[in-house]
Amino acid sequence: MSRFLIMSVFFLAFLFVSCENKVSVPNKEIPDEDEISDEDTDSGDELISDLKIEENKENSLSCRLTFSTANEKKTFVKYYSDTHKGYKISEESAKSEHYFFLWGMRENRDYKIEIYSDDAEPELLASAEFHSGRAPDYLPLMYPGEHNKAKTAEGFVLFQYAATTYDHIFPVALMVDTDGEVVWYYEYNQWYLSAFGDVAWNPEKQTILIGLTKDLSAADSLAEEAIEIDLEGNILWKSPETASYYYGPGSWNHAYYMMKDGSVTFPQVIYDDCVVTDRIVNLDADTYGEFWIWDYRDYFEKPDCSTNTSGDFYIDWTHTNSVSMFKEEGIVYVNSRNFSTLFKIDMSSGAIIWRLGKDGDFSFVGDNPNPWFELAHEPEINGVNGNKIIFFDNGTAERGFSRIVEYTIDETNMTAEMTFEFDGRDLGKGWWSEYWGDADRLENDNIFVTAGFYDMQQISRFFEVTHEGEVVWELFFEKEDDWQISLYKADKFVPPLEFINR
Repeated sequence: MSRFLIMSVFFLAFLFVSCENKVSVPNKEIPDEDEISDEDTDSGDELISDLKIEENKENSLSCRLTFSTANEKKTFVKYYSDTHKGYKISEESAKSEHYFFLWGMRENRDYKIEIYSDDAEPELLASAEFHSGRAPDYLPLMYPGEHNKAKTAEGFVLFQYAATTYDHIFPVALMVDTDGEVVWYYEYNQWYLSAFGDVAWNPEKQTILIGLTKDLSAADSLAEEAIEIDLEGNILWKSPETASYYYGPGSWNHAYYMMKDGSVTFPQVIYDDCVVTDRIVNLDADTYGEFWIWDYRDYFEKPDCSTNTSGDFYIDWTHTNSVSMFKEEGIVYVNSRNFSTLFKIDMSSGAIIWRLGKDGDFSFVGDNPNPWFELAHEPEINGVNGNKIIFFDNGTAERGFSRIVEYTIDETNMTAEMTFEFDGRDLGKGWWSEYWGDADRLENDNIFVTAGFYDMQQISRFFEVTHEGEVVWELFFEKEDDWQISLYKADKFVPPLEFINR
């Protein structure tokens, strides 16, 4: 049963397979579109030996497969269950000692594992079985909505979640597939953490970067702010330890990025008298030595404390929530929620090249009654030379609704045209998110949206919308009378697995 259904609790044991010497399989028809030889594998040199399946203690929805072949051989593995089509993983080169990490399994399934020679006419060498376990019991329930399989992008959704009550927040990252099934998770049970603040997939390295939100109660204790893990749950890197807390002086906020050159970038919190602002920093990943810094206070006059009439001690001035740094091009985009402005910055000089927004440098083309984004999150830079920009446009309480907008900008004529807008109200799927949110364009041109709330009048959800404004996929999250799940942002990506079409 899927996690988005009510499930009974029971103990699951893992199946271990350890085979000495030869392993053979009977003649059988292989359920796949490939042309597979159905000849016996009884002859000595072609058999595999030392076949072992080992549980992954970091993630019970995965296992490690090892085996040997008498000669160097290139192989591939397929694994699937009666209710899950499963995946195929291939080796890049021939070898005699073979290792596969099998992941992306669904909960509580009997998976058939088949090993093949990667030849022009693949031959089945051996088969085995593995029973997947369960993800942590505390994960929230999830409920499917719309799902047009023909129009939904294939892939996994990687995310972290929060909740409106502290006792439902855990330091866990997870992935779900397009059926809303949990297929991967990672727990980081450190006493000084209250949650994960940012989780991102790195397609080049096939790793996951996790920003950690250290709790205020542990502010004086040295601890890392971020970690990088592989899909097996091994920690590959930890940031330098700091004695602060999330959104504390000198800490990161909102987004933590690992750059292609191995450095890290994030908005760094600055407390200046009664003003809370931030500066953008690009740092050495191991020492936090400074490579590049951009500070709002060098370009704008910070508020006068005497003008603070909010009743709060601190003035939340700039509130940067995302950074898009292109070091090779020498350009960085900085989004200030509270300025409702996206800045394009020249990294060599720090100069502001342009400002996009209501009080910015572009003239709006068109007659939309709400031409500019307000209090927006997570702009995504696309198109030719960054001329298309997607925003999760939160909107003010006065406007009363959030939306997804895309602008096509002309930097020669300094014009901006809204070339996509979706607010869902005509479909009965409207929302308003005062905080948080994310929108990303997918490979099939759909836009994947994270709409997560602290507003108990709404239900947090992911959804996918086409460029024509059709919602083709939704996943809703648990909401109770006195609390609910909240979502900040998520990545939908194509995993390094080949999906089997059986």
